[in-house]
Amino acid sequence: MNPGRRPARWPDAQRSRAWTARRAARSGAAGGKGPAAATSGADLSHTIVQWFAIIAPLSTVATALAFWFSWTMTATRTAYFGIDQSILEYSTVDYLLRSADAIIVPAISTLLITLACIGIHAWTASIIGRPGLHQYLLIAAWTILCAGVLITALGVWVMFEEPPFATSFLFEPAALGSGVAVSAYAFWVLRRLATSDGGTLRRPPTWEKLGYVCAVLLVVLALFWACALYAGALGTGRSREYARELAKRPSVVVYSVQSLALASPVREDRISDPDAKYHFKYTGLKFVTRSADKFFLLPEGWRRDTGVAIILDDNPEYRVEFLPGG
Repeated sequence: MNPGRRPARWPDAQRSRAWTARRAARSGAAGGKGPAAATSGADLSHTIVQWFAIIAPLSTVATALAFWFSWTMTATRTAYFGIDQSILEYSTVDYLLRSADAIIVPAISTLLITLACIGIHAWTASIIGRPGLHQYLLIAAWTILCAGVLITALGVWVMFEEPPFATSFLFEPAALGSGVAVSAYAFWVLRRLATSDGGTLRRPPTWEKLGYVCAVLLVVLALFWACALYAGALGTGRSREYARELAKRPSVVVYSVQSLALASPVREDRISDPDAKYHFKYTGLKFVTRSADKFFLLPEGWRRDTGVAIILDDNPEYRVEFLPGG
């Protein structure tokens, strides 16, 4: 050994490298740059993209349906009073704000029916593979299939012919949609029962897939038809209620530069003051709504067989005053 040479401190060097490695690992974990953190971030981003891809189309469809149902309800409401809804020039925002009445009940009903169908499907799937119930399920499926075909045929028939019995305004779409849905599900159960163990068919033929797609489209169209009929009936019902409670609506007094020649029961009074800007005063009017700088008014005691609707432009030739209703 050379006494003038210092020996290498291998244990200290090893401890230094280990300490450096641990510090790098801690700093990487704290910064979220490790492999686990990168994988977690990628999974989160992928999940967000998947949910957005599901929610975005549904939001667009829901907005379009809300606009359509509100348009249908508004059209029937204004038609009840003898005018077309295009005269009021409602905007898209106006229709969307009025869509709650037209869409809330169909949406709740659809979700409740969907929950009931999910429960029925879960119960059927749980017993479809039991050997002791195979014969009973087979008979029930054939019975339901025949009943569904008959209901579907009845729904198609009443689309073109007036039935000899009284029906609800939702009878046609309800019969068509329910008949197709029940028939398709009963057929699916029969196909499941056709396998030896009650399992799912591995490769359904193309014709069967197309049949299920057509059934789903028919059910969706029937549901859309029913919702549109409901919106129209709701608009008519709200108009009748509005006419019955017209006395509770705000009263309107109209001052005009020139005579409007409004017939009774609207009362016309001349203003004798020569310095007055407005020379005619009209009372006996009820306020309905205002849209696109137009006032929609009805005479007091309005009746659908004899009453008229009044549309006034909001311009300097008129002055409109409002009074509390009764």
